[in-house]
Amino acid sequence: MTEERKEKILRRANDSEAFLQHNGIRFVDASEGCIVAKLTLQPVVMNKWGLPHGGALFTMGDVACGIAALTLRQESLVTLNASIDYMDGASPDGEVTAVAKVERMGGKTCFCSAEMFDCNNKRIAKMNVVMYYTGAKIEL
Repeated sequence: MTEERKEKILRRANDSEAFLQHNGIRFVDASEGCIVAKLTLQPVVMNKWGLPHGGALFTMGDVACGIAALTLRQESLVTLNASIDYMDGASPDGEVTAVAKVERMGGKTCFCSAEMFDCNNKRIAKMNVVMYYTGAKIEL
């Protein structure tokens, strides 16, 4: 992936959804079939126990998988299926990092995974996502 293409993908990922911006999710690195996302821990994404909400982690992993798929084919996607395993509680400090990768890509479907780590590099969740390419091209 060229540096120019990487910057276009990151710019599109970071500037295209107000929901992600509101929740402090941003994309910081990209390569072929892989994306790294960060979730800033702020009150809007914390649960009543002061820990990152499972829904915020799910959202970050799901969108990160979609952007990872976008690095390979610039076509809009929708999620067909997603599952997440919450493996440990996250530190309430700093940020959470997600690393999403394309595991297998077919004609219309794309199988992805994402792992999430807290600020101490402790793995807190693992996610599997099946995406569907809609056929609508995306201009970067």
